[in-house]
Amino acid sequence: MKKLALAVAATVIGLVVAEGLLRLTGLGTIQPEIQFGEITGARLESGLFIFDKDLFWREPEGAPDQIHLGTHFVRVGDVFPPKERRLRILCLGDSCTRLSRTNQPFSVRLQAVLGPNAEVFNASLPGYTSHQGLAWLNKQLLASKPDVVVVYFGWNDHWRSWGLPDRAYTRSLGVSSSRLLNLVRPRPAIPPIRLLPDEYRENLIEMARLITGQGGKMVLVLAPHNINQENTAHYRKNGNITEGDDPQALHLAYLEIARDAGAQPGVRLYDAAAQFAAIAEPRLILQRDGIHPTDPGHQVLARALADDITWNDLGAPVPPADPVAVGLSVLAQESTFQGEWDTALRLFRRSRSAEPEGVGQRLGLAWLLATCPEASVRDGAEALALLEPVADLAGQSAQFLDVQAAALAETGRFEEAVQALDQALVFLAKQGGGQSEFARSIRERQESYRGGKAFRTTVPSG
Repeated sequence: MKKLALAVAATVIGLVVAEGLLRLTGLGTIQPEIQFGEITGARLESGLFIFDKDLFWREPEGAPDQIHLGTHFVRVGDVFPPKERRLRILCLGDSCTRLSRTNQPFSVRLQAVLGPNAEVFNASLPGYTSHQGLAWLNKQLLASKPDVVVVYFGWNDHWRSWGLPDRAYTRSLGVSSSRLLNLVRPRPAIPPIRLLPDEYRENLIEMARLITGQGGKMVLVLAPHNINQENTAHYRKNGNITEGDDPQALHLAYLEIARDAGAQPGVRLYDAAAQFAAIAEPRLILQRDGIHPTDPGHQVLARALADDITWNDLGAPVPPADPVAVGLSVLAQESTFQGEWDTALRLFRRSRSAEPEGVGQRLGLAWLLATCPEASVRDGAEALALLEPVADLAGQSAQFLDVQAAALAETGRFEEAVQALDQALVFLAKQGGGQSEFARSIRERQESYRGGKAFRTTVPSG
């Protein structure tokens, strides 16, 4: 009996010593790459990400640069500038908020649209869930006193983890968690979903409570999607789902949870899922994975958010335009930048159908009809007919006069086109924009019209 007691004591002492050594050396801490996939692991190994006990992974600290705070994106440890009178907007999310091919996700574009009326910061990282978003709010972001927080999570929340789900992983990093058990704990036979539906709901509601509790507002984005057979096979190969999972059903279920959370006081929804579905141009606005917005998709998100924030938070006198019509106009404009004239014409016409009385839709379509270099698209007479019902804008909009002049020139009425631009320049001068880039371009077009030459849109180089 005595020998047994000594053996037990020796075993216990050995385990305690081993546990202590593991804690001193850091061994036995479950690494994020085991949990959340090879991409996260590769970025940890390269130093692009570093381990964080609250957020699991984050970017290393550093001085402000061309990407981070001081320009736009936020890292843990960054110090926000003193708050000014303008609206402070924080975009919180995952790779859908962070990544774009041109490094201009919707937060950057939102800043460009809102201009000096607001300051926009982006706090997001690939692979993040609402669990990490909530942790980051508590750890750093709430202290910046944002007026509006745009929250865009969902995909990673309902994807499968390679190991422990998020809350269990947090517990494994706690003081009371045994490092020895972490070393010997087997992977689950069926990878668990990172956040169960109730956990996702609780996180969104807690974010809303924290944000509104200090006087802010929360805009909850319902994530757009285009799930098909091709990208479902990709999700399965990547370990996001198992053989029996239906990614469409999963995503729709989590969208409903977010929709319910949007009923919290101080929270409003931006239903990007419904908007993108109604636009019905998945090739143009979502990447092949059906998850991440394309650059034009980011522009659609930015315009919709700008309309929402301008109306609800900046007190605009005119309510937002129809989001589907605006989205189609954005895509049409992007198509003109690429010289895809037939696509632009189709999208502008669809935009007009979505909001027949919309002034922006009339101006966009009329400009294309008057200035397109493709003769089969041009129709100056139709452009003038589109402008006639809103002709009262001639006395208050230089943009309208510019479009009207282009349509007049296309129909050979050059003298009237010159007169219209004279009026536009007077209007700009009264507004203090007589030396602006817009005024300069109007003068160039006016010289063309004086010479009997209509204006043609050109595709920007690069």
